[in-house]
Amino acid sequence: MTTQPDSWSIPRTLWVGLAAAALYVLLAAVVGNLLDPLAGGDETLDFVITEYIPVAILIAVGLLFARKAGWLREAWTAPSPFTERRRWWLLAIPALLTIQTVLILAEVPWSERAWSVVLIYLIGSLLIGIGEELYFRGIFRVAVRGHHGELATLLITSIAFGLAHTVSYIFNGVPIGATALSVAFLAMNGALFYGALRATGTLWVPILLHALGDFARFMQQGTDARTESPSFGDDAATAAVEFALIGLSMALVISLARSDRRHRQSLETSLT
Repeated sequence: MTTQPDSWSIPRTLWVGLAAAALYVLLAAVVGNLLDPLAGGDETLDFVITEYIPVAILIAVGLLFARKAGWLREAWTAPSPFTERRRWWLLAIPALLTIQTVLILAEVPWSERAWSVVLIYLIGSLLIGIGEELYFRGIFRVAVRGHHGELATLLITSIAFGLAHTVSYIFNGVPIGATALSVAFLAMNGALFYGALRATGTLWVPILLHALGDFARFMQQGTDARTESPSFGDDAATAAVEFALIGLSMALVISLARSDRRHRQSLETSLT
């Protein structure tokens, strides 16, 4: 009698990461949009049908895959300023993302929101945060990191994160120009969530930041937030935070590029 191995032998390659991202897009975006007519025009029911069902399935599949592949711990953690060469400025990323969410929440007309609806969107946003971060900053990151430097990993996973949202824009007839702008901003958000992971060392931080950010936008704009074009806000504080986040995303790219260069130089020195 033979026994099955406890884990699968899965190569950590770009193609595995792309396959994981493609699966997420297929179920979350394509299937979600195809289920949309079942809601009969009810916005809250539409959110439950198109987000709860496919994303819950994806989370279960993603966790099973990561555990069987032996990637779960690595997918959920990363070196942080507390465990490596200190870059404390990275903590400004989760701090400013939190401030951004608080500013959006402050603009929500809470008296017009039923608490049952608030709870539905809060749970759904948490599911989205877990699902997207598990696949893009978790599984995809681990797969790409197997054969690429951290800068390449950041850029590949962030751009894929932005492109993954194009399906919803296409289904809703958003113009190409607005779609391209939204993809660029979403890619930047992906980089910031990556930075939040590196700042704290745990995937739970980008999950919560992602979930609460989506929740704030859903409360402010309804399900239109899924295809809303990016803006710099109507007040000086919101605009200042968003410009600061753009600057931090650029600083993160430069920092990882320098880190990769130091790592290459260290390897070259050890080989001579």
